[in-house]
Amino acid sequence: MTIDLHVHSNVSDGAHSPEELVAMAKDRGISVLALTDHDSVLGIPQAVSAGEELGVFVIPGVELSTDVEVCEIHILGFYMDMTSARLHETLNELRKGRIARAKEILARLKTLGIDIPLSTVLSLGREGFIGRSQIFRAMVDLGYARPEERYGDFQRYLGKKGLAYVEHRGFSPEKAVQFIRDLSGVPVLAHPGTEIPICVIEDLINAGLEGIEAYHPSHDKKTCRKWLGFARDRGLIVTGGSDFHRVCPDKPSGLGSMAIPCDIALELTRRWLELTSEKSHPAP
Repeated sequence: MTIDLHVHSNVSDGAHSPEELVAMAKDRGISVLALTDHDSVLGIPQAVSAGEELGVFVIPGVELSTDVEVCEIHILGFYMDMTSARLHETLNELRKGRIARAKEILARLKTLGIDIPLSTVLSLGREGFIGRSQIFRAMVDLGYARPEERYGDFQRYLGKKGLAYVEHRGFSPEKAVQFIRDLSGVPVLAHPGTEIPICVIEDLINAGLEGIEAYHPSHDKKTCRKWLGFARDRGLIVTGGSDFHRVCPDKPSGLGSMAIPCDIALELTRRWLELTSEKSHPAP
């Protein structure tokens, strides 16, 4: 059984619709797929419906973007209550914050001689979503950046230490964790890599973090082993995914490309059921 617990659709910054992703998953033998769009769950109903039709189990998810001084921190939320009005109201506010953030980034780029209209960037997304990936695509389309320099030009202008970087608004990492828990979800630290200080992660655990995404294309074997051991020592679950956005022939990290143990999806579901039970029957 193949699983992929970190996938993006064109509802945020991916290239394929939720239905297309599920069909691709079916074709690639993926049995369990988690749709984790940035600050949005608008694609979940379509993905779940397509999954039921094609025999792919779709886990509802989201990826929340936050900042601390030294790095960005992304929190994955699995199995959140999709019927919650608070969920949809909050994510709508986060999308508005993304537009305000994009305006600031574009203003900073303009001072650097890179003049990109907001309307151009908005035309590259759906459902009012806007992120740095769309800004970078506009930079490439207008000749301000080279696509083959994804990490060079992107990091120079839009990376955490980039010339036009603006921090994410809305949540601190701890608040993101608590938000997910409040909505009966399982909060997991996405692709921790090597930049996030351990003390910051310990604070997240104290706030209610339940897991670590150890399996990720950006992690080499040493980094993966590090986070597997960290999760084991702290009683956290482990997740993993391709962080798939679009088909790129020159990149091996395609949909379902990560060698992820199948029981990870079961452990994630088990942890969700435990948390739900604890919330329904709190200790006296």
